[in-house]
Amino acid sequence: MIQFHDRALAVDSIDEPAAPSREAMDPMALGALADDMAVNGLLQPIGARGPNEHGRFEVVWGHRRLMAARILHWPGIAARVCEWSVDPLVARLSENLIRADLNAREEARQVAELRARGKPLAEIARIMRRSVGWIDARLELLTWPTELQDRVVSGELAFAVARQLAEVDHEAYRAELVAEAIRTGAPAATVSIWLAHYAADRDRIIRNRETVSEIVGRRETFQVMCTCEVCRTQADSKQTVLLRVCPRCVNALREQQIEEDRERADDPR
Repeated sequence: MIQFHDRALAVDSIDEPAAPSREAMDPMALGALADDMAVNGLLQPIGARGPNEHGRFEVVWGHRRLMAARILHWPGIAARVCEWSVDPLVARLSENLIRADLNAREEARQVAELRARGKPLAEIARIMRRSVGWIDARLELLTWPTELQDRVVSGELAFAVARQLAEVDHEAYRAELVAEAIRTGAPAATVSIWLAHYAADRDRIIRNRETVSEIVGRRETFQVMCTCEVCRTQADSKQTVLLRVCPRCVNALREQQIEEDRERADDPR
């Protein structure tokens, strides 16, 4: 059991985490947090470990609150402090600080870090206070194509929907299904039907898609022929032009064409 002690720390004695949990920190949200702390104070202490041999501390949780305190030029901040020897990731998780504001990929990376340290799934589940199935699912997320991970992080796709779409191994077709799932808000049950159709008819689906792609890729070589309205010869439509003429001139051109057709018909050669 990790022991924490409540104390006040000088803000300038606390270093940022060596391995932050968050992928990014939103400047607007950080500014809003600083405004709130300026009015209401610090509602929950940050977590830190230390001191180290240089008398420094490292923030374990509450990184945003520490940054907001720096913006406000606070000299000190309330903290719960554990020994420097404590693993910061384990300390963070032991306080049940896997909160809703960490996205699924951030959670998955924390699980992967513990797994890389040789911890069994059951122990990770105990540390994170989650089921082994939840731990397995987070590790699985990191194997998905990046665009699927991004859609889950952004909230455009539910985890269960993205999990099924990850089984579609044709990139272009998967992208179409992702777009359709987002557009229609398709639930996992609907996507499972799409996946069953893909599994049953994969070769034809891919073959048809590649045929269309080939046609589109050759579109510049296509030649559409049309009949010239003046001389009646066949010409590439790309080389023809449109003319704006009045009705009188249109009739004159037609009469001239009729006369030329009659002369060619009467010419024995």
